[in-house]
Amino acid sequence: MIIVIGILFAALLAGGLLIIFFAYRFERPLAFGLGLLTGCALSVLKVILLEKAFNKAVDMGKEKAPNYARLQAVLRYGLTIVVMLGAVVFPRFIGLFGIIAGILSLQLASYITGFLRRKNLD
Repeated sequence: MIIVIGILFAALLAGGLLIIFFAYRFERPLAFGLGLLTGCALSVLKVILLEKAFNKAVDMGKEKAPNYARLQAVLRYGLTIVVMLGAVVFPRFIGLFGIIAGILSLQLASYITGFLRRKNLD
């Protein structure tokens, strides 16, 4: 899934820069690129944190695991909020549209990874 996020980063960067230079200048190119890099890095971090939380929750008892999983989910949401606030506080350096595209790359990567895994199983 991390590899798919990396591929999506390159595709979104190329597509975003093409739009910025030739169609509509919605953000400065460097701010968009840094925002996209930040959003994709956050997505990769969330994948790693989710895997670690899942592995630890599986080893826990029945009563502790749901609370631990909820806490980890809240912490991942909090991390996303902090990154989004960074884009709001530093709009000249980190592009909001880039961060949003990078964060949404996680969902797109999960769909693509699921599709590729199903295709390999058939």
